[in-house]
Amino acid sequence: MLEDAIKGLVPHVLSHVITEFCKNGFILAYENELSDLKGLVKPESISSDDFELLESVNDPIVQILLNSIDKVINCSKTYFLINNLDEMEVMENDEYNQLASDSFFIYIIEWESKNYKDVLHNLNAVYFSIAQLLYHTSCQLRLNEIEVPDEVYDEFLEKYSDLLMEKVYSNDKNVALLYDLIIDLNSDLLEIDKLSRTE
Repeated sequence: MLEDAIKGLVPHVLSHVITEFCKNGFILAYENELSDLKGLVKPESISSDDFELLESVNDPIVQILLNSIDKVINCSKTYFLINNLDEMEVMENDEYNQLASDSFFIYIIEWESKNYKDVLHNLNAVYFSIAQLLYHTSCQLRLNEIEVPDEVYDEFLEKYSDLLMEKVYSNDKNVALLYDLIIDLNSDLLEIDKLSRTE
């Protein structure tokens, strides 16, 4: 059923977001505290279950990325609760995962730069791309469509600042949840921006 597929893809999108934050955290940590792992374990191959290793890293930027991961995990938990979904059943569904992957790879760019300064600089784009992805997902829910119209891409750019200022509302609890996550993650990005000016 279409509605089930749309509801089911959301946790997979959130899981991809967690992995993306985790990957960037490891790339940063490899430049400093986890340098002994650099070259041995590719950041892309690390699963989101391994992010506990990042908790031992003192880098404040990595800690903010962990904070972002926590926010996405909490969003996912809330999503499962309010929709009364079976987490294992949803997360083991290959169709939902494929639908989420299709959206994820539209927005998330693989950056070539791997040194600390470049990755730090690219975090702005990473957070922005994730906000676009979450908005895209909210549109899938709102419109009850897997394939959203092309206008959604421009719509996001028009609504982004209003979203961050909490001027965009939705009566749909799932859409509102994703809007809140976009706002929460932006506050982490602002913290990163502050810290990166002192780097």
